[in-house]
Amino acid sequence: MEFFDVNAGFGTPQLAPIKPAETPAVLLEEMDFEGVSEALVYHTAMRDDHPLWGNELVVEATAGHPRLHPTWAILPPQTEELGTVEEFLAGMKRHGVKTLRAFPTPHRYLLNGTTFGPLFEEMRARRIPLIVPGDWPMVEGLLRDFPDLTVIANQLSNHGQDRYFRPLIERYPRFYVDTTRYECDGGIAAFCRKYGPERMLFGSGFPDIPFFGGVLTLMHADIPDGAKEAIAGGNLRRLLEEVAL
Repeated sequence: MEFFDVNAGFGTPQLAPIKPAETPAVLLEEMDFEGVSEALVYHTAMRDDHPLWGNELVVEATAGHPRLHPTWAILPPQTEELGTVEEFLAGMKRHGVKTLRAFPTPHRYLLNGTTFGPLFEEMRARRIPLIVPGDWPMVEGLLRDFPDLTVIANQLSNHGQDRYFRPLIERYPRFYVDTTRYECDGGIAAFCRKYGPERMLFGSGFPDIPFFGGVLTLMHADIPDGAKEAIAGGNLRRLLEEVAL
């Protein structure tokens, strides 16, 4: 089973976890130890400093590390801090960035159609995934505005968030959840029995959360091996193959 992590990061954060990964080399060491093959990654500067700086850093730092796939953070197009929508998408293509992230609370914006309409229309058409925090009223409003947008919610909870996200899974076919902190006893199996494995992606949350919890939870889930392989990495690979930059 090959693990492809949808939610891993590196860099020097404002609030350091117990065991930070300040460089890609440290992240790769942890991935090797836990048996994680690849990861979609962000640089902490994308969240804690400014996406203009952080987006450049993640591309520079992951160059020469084919197992690490850079993501970029978004900002409202109106401020043009990251250029126009056309310039931003051209930069994604130039640097091989296939996934975007939103940090609406630290970056102080509304994640909705009023703010991001032109960008989200392009993302919807190009099937570019957007990774968002599990702020469920915000996620529901986003999906209501853009029901065909590919949205991946992370930062779940080991107490379970199914009452929030299952209605969204049923209504929006391009909505996915990752397994970051989703360590509920029998949670993955119950989800797969009802919806199948296709809408769940393996995410560790490293370095804020150790790799091993998510890895062990999926490995020991009471689901077929094929379902484990899909969640571990197959689903994410499929989504990335669909992206048309």
